[in-house]
Amino acid sequence: MEAQPSRLRQAGDWYLDNVEAVPADGWGHSTLCAGWTARHVVAHVASGDQLFLAMLMDALGKDRTGLDLPTDFADRRQRFEAMSNWEPARLKESAKTASVDMVAAVGDAAREAPQTIVNVPFGQVPIPVVRGLRLNEYIIHGHDLTPAIGRSLPIPDWFIDRALGDSINMMSRLHQRSPHKGKAASFHIHRTDGEGEWILRAADGQAVAESTHGKADVALRGPGEGLYWVLMGRGSPGDHGIEIHGDPALGAGFKEWFPGP
Repeated sequence: MEAQPSRLRQAGDWYLDNVEAVPADGWGHSTLCAGWTARHVVAHVASGDQLFLAMLMDALGKDRTGLDLPTDFADRRQRFEAMSNWEPARLKESAKTASVDMVAAVGDAAREAPQTIVNVPFGQVPIPVVRGLRLNEYIIHGHDLTPAIGRSLPIPDWFIDRALGDSINMMSRLHQRSPHKGKAASFHIHRTDGEGEWILRAADGQAVAESTHGKADVALRGPGEGLYWVLMGRGSPGDHGIEIHGDPALGAGFKEWFPGP
């Protein structure tokens, strides 16, 4: 019996299905990533896959001399700018090659050297975090292509159960970019189509997430996928069927407190 593809590979394949679904006249269309066309989104993911593969090889002590990979973060940015102007066929092929190579390398590292620490843009992290970062990138940016495609492809059915809690824990890092950093506010996140309640508290320049039921200044209540896209800044609560209870202005301005990713 053929082995089930890893979840990272499933996410990568789903993302590449979205890339293939962009019509010939859709590459210059806007996406859910503000200010970016489909070309920008695909160039961002492909150059990111290349950078992560390069950083993983460095962490493993593998020689990447002669390979077409970024030398550093600045080189990745230059590649992104160049790739954003490529013809669709070339960009799609590069996206596929970069994804397949990166996923394979992460899988090999997880089996052969799982304790490896990798230098990523925000610090040093272990292999499971690298895997999670790329998996989330595939789902988020595949979804970003929806307006250019003209329809949405259903995300993998296991993704929200895996990602929603992780995304809430990530809010503590995102709060560091907030114009409200140093102020105090609390947010109750309540999933209605599955298990999950959290309290996010911002105060004294920090944000802390707790998996619990409790009172907060505002509650965001609705299905897991809708909550996830609101947390990721891909639409307002109203766009995703999320109810706001409590301070309506605070609920509508959630991403001001947790900018990004």
